[in-house]
Amino acid sequence: MLADPFHTALKARLQAGEWPAGQRLPSIRQFVAEGNASYHQVTRAFAQLASEGLLSAQPGRGHFVTPLAQASAVSASEAPVRMQGDALFKLLQGGPHLTKLGCGWLPAAWRDTELLAKAIRRTARLEQSALAEYGDISGYLPLRKQLSVHLKRQTRLDVPPDQLLTTLGATQALDLITRLLIQPGDHVLVDEPCNGNLVRLIQLAGGHVVGIRRTADGPDIEEMQQYLARHKVKAFYCNSTYHNPTGGNLSPHNAFKVLRLASEHDFMVVEDDVYGDFNPHLRQTFAELDNLERTLYVGSFSKCLSASLRVGYIACPAHLVEPLTRLKLLTCVAVPAFCERFVNTILVDGTYAGHMKQLQQKLIAQQVRTQQALARHGWELEMQPQGGMFLWAWHPQVEDQAELITRLERHDILLMPGASFSVGRDYRRYLRINCTHFAPAVGKHFKV
Repeated sequence: MLADPFHTALKARLQAGEWPAGQRLPSIRQFVAEGNASYHQVTRAFAQLASEGLLSAQPGRGHFVTPLAQASAVSASEAPVRMQGDALFKLLQGGPHLTKLGCGWLPAAWRDTELLAKAIRRTARLEQSALAEYGDISGYLPLRKQLSVHLKRQTRLDVPPDQLLTTLGATQALDLITRLLIQPGDHVLVDEPCNGNLVRLIQLAGGHVVGIRRTADGPDIEEMQQYLARHKVKAFYCNSTYHNPTGGNLSPHNAFKVLRLASEHDFMVVEDDVYGDFNPHLRQTFAELDNLERTLYVGSFSKCLSASLRVGYIACPAHLVEPLTRLKLLTCVAVPAFCERFVNTILVDGTYAGHMKQLQQKLIAQQVRTQQALARHGWELEMQPQGGMFLWAWHPQVEDQAELITRLERHDILLMPGASFSVGRDYRRYLRINCTHFAPAVGKHFKV
């Protein structure tokens, strides 16, 4: 269920200590009189906060603040010591007052929450049994059929439903694939720069991670050839569309060369295309060229719909479906049935297509505005995306962005340092900037 603004605001006030433990809250009528919420919203928020243990309902007397209200507030200072300086942890746990310029998701204002809420209510009416049942281990079959249609339309990939497996977002998809493919000591290639969590995920399985420089049209083929001439490689992990963090796209000739190397040197290609649906055009994928012979394709709806909606999927060779399904059964059993039916609903009725069309156009316009604003202050870009969220930026006069990151944090602006995307290269002079969180008020801080 999408969070109600009044509930979110009242919870924040409780955690900030506006009312001490044991004090009675103003009445429902008083909150309604403030004009920020309806009677229904206030009563629902009170009930939810009571269920969370932050309020105690006393019949005939009202609602009282519990000691848990202040204790439940999460701050970086209360986090484990090792996490306090972690940039990603700060972005994920930071409050709504922060400008999360370095994050990997859309701001709340970019999400049509009313449209999604309507689809949720419609799904709840039609699929009430899904509220209480386990989902299908392979994934809701009507959804997998819709995914087949969706992928055919967007990428030309012709994949049957029985070669699709739903997952708890792309993170679980990559985890399942890595558990299956990678053994301790295996050499694994990744884009560099790349998602630091992916590097740690592979290392968790015992893999030896090697970065291949990302160019404007995909991985550096010459660098890949040189490494393959010396080492046996198990897999190559790659973002194909709006690469994280550079924003670049895969070209057909680059994809063809990578797949030829995969065939010659017997390694698998793991294609992470979680940003693919932000592309308004037919996009190039490894999976479509390869027809899923040596490719496992990962997609997700979390980036474009809601970070809390954990629905991703894997398209894979037929012989890998069963072992991946067994791993999914061991680790999570199934994706929540209601979430799968919700995604199916918006794919079937066109809601998703309309939502994405609006997002795609907004992203294109926002990229132009952000790139122009940075250029005015002398910043340069490794690539100049025409869509998507990311920019990989640097300034000729700055060798290390640590000072800028610290300075912007004092203004409640959080960034991701280039080092977070490194495997072996020095990226201290780089920043990942999410253009959807960029605004004129933010741009003034980038004057060097």
